[in-house]
Amino acid sequence: MSRFFRALKNAFIFCLLLSTTAKVSAQKEQPDIIFIFADDWGYGDLGSYGATEVATPNLDKLASKGTKYTQFHTTSGVCSPSRASVITGKFPAENRVHGHFATEEKNMKRSMPNWLDETLPVYLPRMMQKAGYTTAHFGKWHLGGGGLPNGDTLAPQPNHYGYDETRVWNGNGPTWKGDTHFPTTRYMDNDTLWVHSSSRLLVDETIDFLERNQHNKKPLFVNLWLKDPHLPLWPTDEQRAPYKDFSEDKETYYAVLTDADYHLGRLLDYLEKKNVEENTLIIFSSDNGPAAWGPSKTAGSTGGLRGRKVDIFQGGVNVPFIVYQKGKTAVGQTDSTSVLSAVDLLPTFCELAKIDLPNNYHPDGESFAKIFRGESFERRKPLFWDWRFSQNNEKHWAAGAVRFGDWKLLANKKRTRTELYNIVKDPFEKDNLAKEKIEKTEELSIMLAVWQKKLPQ
Repeated sequence: MSRFFRALKNAFIFCLLLSTTAKVSAQKEQPDIIFIFADDWGYGDLGSYGATEVATPNLDKLASKGTKYTQFHTTSGVCSPSRASVITGKFPAENRVHGHFATEEKNMKRSMPNWLDETLPVYLPRMMQKAGYTTAHFGKWHLGGGGLPNGDTLAPQPNHYGYDETRVWNGNGPTWKGDTHFPTTRYMDNDTLWVHSSSRLLVDETIDFLERNQHNKKPLFVNLWLKDPHLPLWPTDEQRAPYKDFSEDKETYYAVLTDADYHLGRLLDYLEKKNVEENTLIIFSSDNGPAAWGPSKTAGSTGGLRGRKVDIFQGGVNVPFIVYQKGKTAVGQTDSTSVLSAVDLLPTFCELAKIDLPNNYHPDGESFAKIFRGESFERRKPLFWDWRFSQNNEKHWAAGAVRFGDWKLLANKKRTRTELYNIVKDPFEKDNLAKEKIEKTEELSIMLAVWQKKLPQ
């Protein structure tokens, strides 16, 4: 081989290696993301958010290593709508997700489809796949499927929306029976072994996924969506042991929270031992506030916020939000000024993944990725809530709400009742200023009415 061709070959190899190195480097710039989404975990159900009786040492440690936010909101006081926003980046009513997916008859009465529209232009996991991520969803789904009475068996499996691996409940496809894998959809709520093992099984599944993909050059995106502390709650005697001196409801509820915290601690320990915390963004939150029935009624805490699950008052939609990435997030800080929402997660994760949203897609939320760079985030878009049920109930009278700036307005369907709060000064929604701040009330009322008019009926 001539000197010229040898030089040319070496140059080609060098360029190839350089290109490969650049690709690996670019991938490393994309963080692994683990999004932990609890089910009915109240704002006041963590020590780091003021709980004094229940022990949550691992999540409290996560908050001490990272940053906790006091103004993070879900887009609904119930499960399916809240989760639909995470996946779509849209307020749930825009996709006709008004309540939880149930039987065909119930869905029809609520003017709902039987599952989350599978023809939408953008889903979060599919965008992450396009950005080069290996994606997984482990845990609760509840966006369609799960078998009677939880959903239609014809609903698409979660992997249809963009996941490489799934194992879920309240959804179609592979799940668990007891503490072992089960290949297809099944009813889960009467499976005692699975109920008290669910947090352990979910963390085991997540660690296994991370272990199998640890040498994969592709970044990882994992939805870890807990069952706990959603009913049914059947903790074992061992899980109950630390709370034997409490009331039966507190013993049951606290046992489940502490068990979930313990197993999440195993995951956090794994990430620390693998020395991957610098390239892993960990987020903990909840889909809505604590339920107003079962052990949650007396033991679940909103931290004094008004309302609970089902409500669009703060107790139903203002939930914990903890973020940690070693060397990126502020250490041991509490952010009480950034107004964040679950509808922001899709654009935020896409920005972190370094992928642009399609030009014809306009998310209802906005990216707050800058907070992970230590920059402040000032919200520009309003937040909306839509609730169409229980309106004759004095506790659940609010049919719609809007948050813009420091102000939140709630109104009933006929606009015969309106309440206005400066939610920064009055997070407990006690001082109704609707009659004093007439211009602000009118401004937000029009904003809410215009949005509601655009919604599909």
